[in-house]
Amino acid sequence: MKGVPVKIIYQGKETETAPTTVGAFLSAKGIAAGKVVIEYKGDILSGEDAASATLEDGAELNVFRIVAGG
Repeated sequence: MKGVPVKIIYQGKETETAPTTVGAFLSAKGIAAGKVVIEYKGDILSGEDAASATLEDGAELNVFRIVAGG
């Protein structure tokens, strides 16, 4: 169903979004998929995989930035 919003769990909160890919969703939020760790439906995705992974209703998406320093 094109155009029907999907509900996902993003960073622990229910979020409604247009049907899209994980990569496009993150890009719309200003996040470069190649510069973060992406956990989607329990799997770690590469930036390339995120570009083709379709957001599914009820799926969980978490994004982690690795920070180094002392």
